[in-house]
Amino acid sequence: MRLATGKPLILMCKANGYGHGMFEVAQAEAAAYGVAAEEEGEKLRSVVRKDILVTAPRVSALDLVAEYDLVPIIGEESYLKSAVSSGKVCRCHLKVDSGMHRMGFRSPKECVKAALFLAEHGVRLEGIATHYKESGENVKRQNQAFDACLEAIFGAYAARELPLPITHVTASGRVEAGKYDMLRVGLAAYGYGELSSLAPAMEVSSEILCVKRIAKGDTLGYGGAFLADRPLTACTVLGGYADGIDRREVGRDVICKGARCRIAAVCMDTFEVVTERVDLCVGDRVIIMSEELDAAYVADRRGTIPYEVLVGYDTPRAERRYEG
Repeated sequence: MRLATGKPLILMCKANGYGHGMFEVAQAEAAAYGVAAEEEGEKLRSVVRKDILVTAPRVSALDLVAEYDLVPIIGEESYLKSAVSSGKVCRCHLKVDSGMHRMGFRSPKECVKAALFLAEHGVRLEGIATHYKESGENVKRQNQAFDACLEAIFGAYAARELPLPITHVTASGRVEAGKYDMLRVGLAAYGYGELSSLAPAMEVSSEILCVKRIAKGDTLGYGGAFLADRPLTACTVLGGYADGIDRREVGRDVICKGARCRIAAVCMDTFEVVTERVDLCVGDRVIIMSEELDAAYVADRRGTIPYEVLVGYDTPRAERRYEG
């Protein structure tokens, strides 16, 4: 991402590194790091000395901001006033709502008011951010709204000889982001995006617990969810909807011994696969997600997005192994 954009990166490590493991993910060198909640920042501070941005700060967690030197991205007036009055926030970033309509100050007037309120109370405004709701043409429209707010803040700060903050946007809009200082990189850091050089970082596998032959007319799963239309090999595999294997994945492929098999039923702790093969054995590995069957493929089968797939595998029974 650095090579492709020429920009310093803010590496998003929220949701336990998008399900990959926050501490391991944070070994990747970045200009700064991002989390959603202060508790995530508290944990990350044990391995990171650089800035940790908090994208969804809470009034109830202001103590953690002060104790662990976190940098809230402020996009709401009540939090702004509480952060200043508490004396526990000495530096921050501001969020501009350029079209996502989630958090952020919407108009240039609102942005200037917030920025000057910080300056008047001795809180350093170190950055200004916005978030794209999608890539493509909409980014240009959001940039126009963002730029109007930036121009207003920069003008007010320059007139008072205050230091100008940096600017940063999400990497999904990197093609149109040349004029901004930094990029916040999330899903692309884990191998999903439009850059051809990206490869998925996560592979998910399990093992076969039981192998049996079933006859035509036999069923598998609760309520006879699967009905065999011919003799098949059926395998019970460790992992179910308590482990991120969604019931909507019935009918999609997994890989056993280099060939594809089909998910036939999903329970809480196990799922069933069926195949015409007869060479599968207890203990054989089953590839649930890989570069060949990536999170985008799984998401398409579920009718969702790769983000949800990745974080769904972050369960207590998952054993992580890291390479490289």
